[in-house]
Amino acid sequence: MRILNILMFVALISACAMPETTVRSGSASPPGLIVKGAPAGSTLLVDGLVIGPATDFNGNPKVLAVLVGVHNVEVRSGTSVVFSEKVFSSNGETHIVRIVGGAQ
Repeated sequence: MRILNILMFVALISACAMPETTVRSGSASPPGLIVKGAPAGSTLLVDGLVIGPATDFNGNPKVLAVLVGVHNVEVRSGTSVVFSEKVFSSNGETHIVRIVGGAQ
C-alpha cells in the first residue's frame, strides 16, 4: 500500500507542467526613416536601391521601415544627388533626414 501511494505521488508530480518561459528582445517596432524637405520629383535610394518618390516618405502618413544597421541614404533629383548620408538605425528609432533648401 505504501509503495502504491509513493507511485501515485510520483505520477502526480510528473504530470505537472514545467514552468513556461518566454524571451522577448525589447521593442517590437522596426526602425524607420522619414525624409523632410525633399524637392518635388526627387527619388529616395537606400543602400543603392530605388525606394520611390522621396516626398512619399515624409512621415505623414508614410514612414519607410528599414532593417537595423547602417544604411546609405540618398535623395536624387534627376541625375544630381541632393542629399547623401550614412545613417545607423536601431530598434524603435525613427531617423529623420532633413534636406535644407528643399520643399517643406
